[in-house]
Amino acid sequence: MKILIWDYTGQCSNILANYLKIDELKIIGIITPDETNPADLLAKDYDYLLIFEQGLRNLFVTATEALKIPDKKIIYALDLSSWLSHPSAIFSLVDSNNEGEKIYRHLNLSLDKQFSDFVTCTVEGISYIATAKDKVIMNQMYIDRKNFSAADMWAFHALTKKYYDVDDSSGWILDLGANIGTTGIYFTKKIAPNLKCLAFEPDKENFRMLKANILLNDLEDKFIVENIGLGAESGEQIMYKNSINPGGNSIIKYGENMSKEKINIITLDSYLASSEIFPEDVKYIWIDTEGFEAQVLIGMENLITKNPAPIFIEYNPVAWERCGVLLKVIALLDKYYSHFIMIKEFLQTGKIKVYPIAKLQNFKDPTTGLVGFGGLGDIFLIAKGRNIIEA
Repeated sequence: MKILIWDYTGQCSNILANYLKIDELKIIGIITPDETNPADLLAKDYDYLLIFEQGLRNLFVTATEALKIPDKKIIYALDLSSWLSHPSAIFSLVDSNNEGEKIYRHLNLSLDKQFSDFVTCTVEGISYIATAKDKVIMNQMYIDRKNFSAADMWAFHALTKKYYDVDDSSGWILDLGANIGTTGIYFTKKIAPNLKCLAFEPDKENFRMLKANILLNDLEDKFIVENIGLGAESGEQIMYKNSINPGGNSIIKYGENMSKEKINIITLDSYLASSEIFPEDVKYIWIDTEGFEAQVLIGMENLITKNPAPIFIEYNPVAWERCGVLLKVIALLDKYYSHFIMIKEFLQTGKIKVYPIAKLQNFKDPTTGLVGFGGLGDIFLIAKGRNIIEA
């Protein structure tokens, strides 16, 4: 296979060494910013022109059109979508046993989505099925072969062991905003296999995938799943659906032209009062409800009054303030929890830094959004009376 390289980024050597079948290729020329030979581009005896560029696409498109180089021979080597539009080139050029394996996975995923409404994958011994519309959670797991948010879950478990005297031999993890089950299933399979999981997912399609994934992993005896949402009070709400990320469906409207689904909402306290799950048996609480977390917290005050269990929560002050509940929830948390840890900071540095609950107000700026988190931030809550240690 003959290839010509147009390298304006200096990255071609890395791609050649790690992604391509270098022993099977004949490189007829490498064009650099310092050495540009139009005769090379006009040569007829190469199969593909690999262009390495970033941010100058229009310039290269104009040049290749002027030189009448067929599109079928042009691959923008740093652009995955360009590779996927040349599937024959992937099979001819890409090394499936090296780092190029990810390109193959992208190709297989793309093909799967063309011929099926559903996508399946197995990561770390756990199998999942999801709608083909999901371009976020399932894509990441399919390509990277890692469970979604696995690092966050292990961090949650490690911090819980450090600050709480939790016994994992029995009890419950609460998965509030379960989506297709990537949290509850992974936690009960890999982290705390003696626990059971109570999972809430209001979206009908996500709920179907959640039940299917529980069955796929032989966990039906360990799960209670409810097709209902949680909030500060019972009633009906409109949920807005994210067309490419079903895990981003939310009662908080983030954009225009979003489809809608009417869902039922209850409080967690009212649900637990009518169930056989007792507050003292709750060992872990995971809350990710896409901006509606504050209302979920308000509706579970009886639970955290009786058992201020470890909580991992997506902190979304912009949405909470928009709903008029930010200060109310911070005051509520301040009654039962003394400090919090930013999960992203912990994972990036490997060090523990604790912040007083009152500091949550400091991470919101009305003009720039979140200051300290660099975006939405997951936090770990430490109950009052715990020994506060930084490490």
